[in-house]
Amino acid sequence: MTLLNLLISFLIIGAGAFGGGYSTITMIEHEIVTVHGWITSAELSDLIAIAQMTPGPIGVNAATYTGYHVAGFGGAAVATFGFTLPSIIFCFTLIRLFSRFSSLPWIAVLKKSVQPAVVGLILAAVLTYGRASITDLYAVILAAATFTALSIPNKKIHPVLLILCGGIAGIFIYGF
Repeated sequence: MTLLNLLISFLIIGAGAFGGGYSTITMIEHEIVTVHGWITSAELSDLIAIAQMTPGPIGVNAATYTGYHVAGFGGAAVATFGFTLPSIIFCFTLIRLFSRFSSLPWIAVLKKSVQPAVVGLILAAVLTYGRASITDLYAVILAAATFTALSIPNKKIHPVLLILCGGIAGIFIYGF
């Protein structure tokens, strides 16, 4: 039953994962923290941090992590499959539809109208993750410095470098 619940939950999350990983954080939180209680909000914050540090999309990494946490290797496989299956189906369907109907004006309107909704999902994820992660003045400063570094026009600072700098700063600020 646990494997079936993992599959269904991550099928739901995967089906709503428009806009990439950050927009799915709110859905992930709802399913795995609120509905099922598989992990706590604090563990979700750790999960997101781990998912950001490992290669691959956040949603896939979160599915794999949660599935393994709940039901071992089989749970990781089922949750990851559940998360990715809707994307595979949607991609093949959309490719066929867009290639057939790309000249219709409502396709452009649809693409343009979905973008603000995705921004809203990303902002909700920022609030969720921010509440759990930014707990003191040092965290505010690290977050602001990272945001500023990424916002500098014409300066391409690699996010991995900023994550490493944040980790090193954390060691000095918070200790081992």
